This record gives sequence, C-alpha cells and structure tokens, in this order.
Amino acid sequence: MIDWAQLLEHYGYVAVAIGTFFEGETILLLGSYAVHHQILDFWTLILIGSCGSFIGDMFYYYLGYHQGYKILKKRPKLEEKFHKGSKFIEKYPILTILLMRFLWGFRTILPASFGIKRFNLPVYIVANVIASFVWAYVIVALGVKISHYIHVVLHHMHVHAKTITIAVITTIVISIVIHLLVVVRRKNQCKKD
Repeated sequence: MIDWAQLLEHYGYVAVAIGTFFEGETILLLGSYAVHHQILDFWTLILIGSCGSFIGDMFYYYLGYHQGYKILKKRPKLEEKFHKGSKFIEKYPILTILLMRFLWGFRTILPASFGIKRFNLPVYIVANVIASFVWAYVIVALGVKISHYIHVVLHHMHVHAKTITIAVITTIVISIVIHLLVVVRRKNQCKKD
C-alpha cells in the first residue's frame, strides 16, 4: 500500500520548488496543509518556496532581457500586459518587485518586463530575494491558519453531524414544499385568467 504522507514528505519539497518556479500560491497552500499535518516543515517550505519563486522570476527577467521584444511582437495580449505593468515599474520599481507575486495575471510578465526595460540587475536581485521570502512567508502562514480553521470546522461538523443532517434535510423539505405551493398557486391563477 502507498504511504501518501511519506511520499509527500520526501517529494513534497521538489513539487514546491517546481510549482513556485512558475506560479506558486496553490502549491504553497497545499504545502501549508502538509505543514499543518507535520509532514513538511514550516521554515523549509518557506525557504524552498522562496527559492523556487526567486529562480522563476530570474528566469523571466533574463527571458525578457534577451527575447522580450520578440515574444511581445508575437503575443499582442502579452504586449498589452507589458504596457500596463511598465507604468507601475516606471513609477514604483521597488514596490512593483515587492508586490508582483500578489498581482495575479501579471506574475510572469512583470519579471520579464524588468528584463525588457533593462532594470538594474543588482537592485532587482536584492529586492527580489526580499520579495520572494515575504511572499512565501505570507502564503504559508495564511495557509497553515486556514488549514487549522478547516480542521476546526470539520471537527465541529463531525461532532454535530446528526444535527447538521437534520437541519439540511429539514431545509430541503421546506424548500420543496414552498416550491410546490408556488407552482400550485401559479396554476390556480392561470386557470382563473
């Protein structure tokens, strides 16, 4: 029989590294659930998530630096996002680096935009290291808290399963009776007209 907990424990970090390389909220939230069950370690998950995210952003930076304009010419929707993202980069470059992971839909174009714009690489690297860590910490910490609350709710549901079942069945029956009364009333009104 397969021991899923052991598989997750041994290969979970590899999955996290790969997932955060591309985009990583989902994989970090799943990893957080594993942390809640003490399968993965909190700080190791943050470290791996930070590294995967940092390496992914550096890949997109270099891709933008070397191939950015060629790619944009072939993809008009991506070029539109580039122009939107460029406005933020020009006004608030460091803030954009710090927040880009939280801007869904711009997660890959923003690092590439920094490369296309030839943004100062050492400054980008330092800000990106900080941003990667903050992002991973926030997502993992929230994920662990959410996992805890899900377990609390599920426990209460299990303890009160009989009451919840009765309430659901009662609600369904009442809804059906109301629906039938409305249907009968409409038919009676149609016959009168």
